[in-house]
Amino acid sequence: MDSFIVALRNLCNEIMPILGAVCLVCVIILLIKIIKVMESVDETLIKTHPSIDLLDKSMEKLQAPLDTAVKVSGVVDKATDATVEAAREAKDFIVKNAGDIKDKVVTYVNELRSTKEETTDELKEPAPEDVIGG
Repeated sequence: MDSFIVALRNLCNEIMPILGAVCLVCVIILLIKIIKVMESVDETLIKTHPSIDLLDKSMEKLQAPLDTAVKVSGVVDKATDATVEAAREAKDFIVKNAGDIKDKVVTYVNELRSTKEETTDELKEPAPEDVIGG
């Protein structure tokens, strides 16, 4: 068993520098690729910078109409709320005063009917007894 461990130690002494050199080459290749990616990202950012500036200007131009739309929406919401409240109050008033409203409408309709009957009586053809006298 001692001879196996000694042989393994000798093998490791010969392989370790080679493995270290391979690992070092791999790390160098990885660093080179990372540097290339970073340069590519930098170039991409430089190319997209004008587009980003243009987008910022477009967003600034859109902000004013969006603010106006928000204001109009707020006014419409307030108008809707006021209309709903007015309708609710009108309904409550009508329900509360339904009897009085009914009496006034009936009185008004009866007055109209009586004035209509009076005008139709005036337009009727007189009876012969009325004309001859009798």
